[in-house]
Amino acid sequence: MSFENKLLQMKGMLKKQPAKKQQPKAAERPLHEDKWNQIGLEIVENKYGFVFRKKITYPLDTQHGTVSLNELNGVLRAWERTDFEHPFKLKEQDPLVFFDTETTGLSGTGAYIFLIGLLVKRSDHFEMMQYIMPDPSHEAAFLYETGLWKTDDPIIFSYNGKSFDWPQLTSRWTMHRQILPKLPVPRQIDLFHGTKRIWKNELARMKLSTIEEEKLGFVRHGDVPGYLIPAIYLDAVKSGFPDGLAKVLYHNELDILSLVSLYVLSSNLLMEDMESETSGAYTNIGKWYADLKQFDQSAAYLEHVTVERGASSALARYLLAIQKKRIGQHEEALKLFKEAAPHLRGSIEVEAWIHASKLYEHQMRDLDQAAIMAGFAKEASEHTKVRHSLVADIHKRLARLEEKKRKKHPELEEN
Repeated sequence: MSFENKLLQMKGMLKKQPAKKQQPKAAERPLHEDKWNQIGLEIVENKYGFVFRKKITYPLDTQHGTVSLNELNGVLRAWERTDFEHPFKLKEQDPLVFFDTETTGLSGTGAYIFLIGLLVKRSDHFEMMQYIMPDPSHEAAFLYETGLWKTDDPIIFSYNGKSFDWPQLTSRWTMHRQILPKLPVPRQIDLFHGTKRIWKNELARMKLSTIEEEKLGFVRHGDVPGYLIPAIYLDAVKSGFPDGLAKVLYHNELDILSLVSLYVLSSNLLMEDMESETSGAYTNIGKWYADLKQFDQSAAYLEHVTVERGASSALARYLLAIQKKRIGQHEEALKLFKEAAPHLRGSIEVEAWIHASKLYEHQMRDLDQAAIMAGFAKEASEHTKVRHSLVADIHKRLARLEEKKRKKHPELEEN
C-alpha cells in the first residue's frame, strides 16, 4: 500500500483491505527419522503431515500370562450362547479394538496424546499398530492416521479409558474438528470398572500391573515407570535418541496385551468358571448381576458361595436373601437375613434387620418377632451413620407394630 493510501486509510477515506488468509505451512519432515527407524518405527506421510508407526503381529496362540490370545474367540462364542445380559457380552463378529494411549500430562490444553496403540484380531493373527506423534505440529496427521474415524460402530476396550483416554482423545480431536473426519461415539468396555466390580475388597490396588501379577500370572521386568513416560518422550523429540522411547512402546504394548487377557479371564468368571476365584469375588459377581437385574445369574453365584462352598460370607447371604424374598421363598429369605445381619456392618445391617421385620410382620404374621427385629434395626442404626429417613421409618415401624399388638391383645393394655 502506498504512503498516500495509508494516510487516506488513517483518515477513514479508504476502506481497509482484508488481510489475506495465510495458508498453513506444510509440516516439515521430522529431523530424527533415521534414529527412530532404529527401534522399528517407520515414517508415514498423509495430507496433514507425518506420523511414526510400528506394526506388530502375533500368532493366535501367543501366550500373555496364563491366557492365550486365541481364547478370545472361545469367550465371544460363549457369550453368544448365553441367555442373559451383561456389559461384557459381545459377538464374535463385533469390531473389537483394544486401545491404550500415552500422554504428556493428565489434563489441560497443554497435555497431548503422543502415542496411541491399537490391537485388532485378524482371521489368522492379532495385529497391533502403534502410532507416535513426531511433535505437536503433526498432531492432526497423528490422529488421522490411527483410522479411528473409519469404523462406524467400534467397540473400544481400555483400562480406565472411559474416564481418561477416550475423553482426552476426543478433546484433542476437537482441536482439529475443522479438518479431521468426525470421530464416532463408540461402545466402550472399560475393564477397570469390571475389575473393581469383580475384585472389590479382594485386591489392595487396582493398577493394571497389580492385576497382571495377581490375576493374569504375568510380571513385568524392566518396565518403565508411568510417571517417567512424558519426560522420556519429550527428551526423544528434543534429542532424537530413541532408546527410552523403545521402552515406552513396550510398556504400551504390554498394557494392550493385558487388556485381551483380562477380558478373557473376567468373561470366564462371569459365565462359567466357579472354581478358580475366592468366595469374595463370586459374591461381588453375584451383586453385579443383581444390580443389572439379572437375578437368575445373581442367585446362581450367591448359591454357589453360600451352599456349595459353605462360605460364611454375610454379604452373600444378605444378597441371596434379597433374591429369595423376590421370588417368594420367604422362610429361606428370613433365615438368611437373620444369619447375615449380626455379621454385617453399616447401613446394610440395618436394612437386613428391617427386611426380617417385614417378613415376620407380613408373611409370618408374628408381630412379636417383627418388633424384635425392628428393635435390632433401631439399635444398629444408633451405632452407624444411616440416612435420617431410614431412622424415621424404623421408629414408625416400631410404633405401628406396638399399636397392632395392642389391638390384637387388648388385655395387655388393661394390665
